Amino acid sequence: MAFGGNRAGAEPFEPVPWDGITRFTVGRVLRDAVRASKRGAGAHALRVPRVRGGEELMVPALYIAPAGPEGVPLRQAGFRLYEDEARTRPLCSVLPEDPGGEHHRVTDAAGREAGAVHRTPAAQRLVRHGWWLEQPGHPEVAAPRRWAEGGPGRIVERGVGKVLGSVVDNILSLGAEDTGADPLKPVLWRAGQETVLTFRPSQGPRWYEVAPDGWLDKRLAFALVVLRESEVWGAGRR
Repeated sequence: MAFGGNRAGAEPFEPVPWDGITRFTVGRVLRDAVRASKRGAGAHALRVPRVRGGEELMVPALYIAPAGPEGVPLRQAGFRLYEDEARTRPLCSVLPEDPGGEHHRVTDAAGREAGAVHRTPAAQRLVRHGWWLEQPGHPEVAAPRRWAEGGPGRIVERGVGKVLGSVVDNILSLGAEDTGADPLKPVLWRAGQETVLTFRPSQGPRWYEVAPDGWLDKRLAFALVVLRESEVWGAGRR
């Protein structure tokens, strides 16, 4: 797996196998910098943290290739992940099963099914975040909104019934993914009570973490995060 080019003349970073990735972000920039000239814009990729000379960099690990024409959102076009920038080593495909891009089937390089990523129905986005996944043989993985945890009884206790209409309107109009009373609180995707994927918001890079030795197929986590980030930022804009 190649980690980008060697544009600055430095030695390339040692590759990390895709199943060894535990912390990652999605985007096009090498570093978090105010000036665009310092960011080191490159390929749209799933990127992992690496430190060189005391500086944390976001190094490409898996490359994102849209499966449809230019300009079509990834949610509708689907995409493929590759282990190299030349796109000769496919890892998986994430392709929509419906025209609106609500349901995506994830398959490995040989076409075998790994699982699926789904868009949360509009009526449920009040109580859980916009994307959830399923892996054969395991419970569904979803991220409940913090104020909705504990089920309908707790929602009522918190007075949600009084503001239900306005909250729904706000969430649906904004796309819902990073809005809320405290947008810097972690988002936790859980199977039952087990956390398998975490998003840690910040004012800088948007890092996700997946358990290193868990049962979750990391290709499903990658697929969900690419879809989520493309919806928040637009494919490749960040």
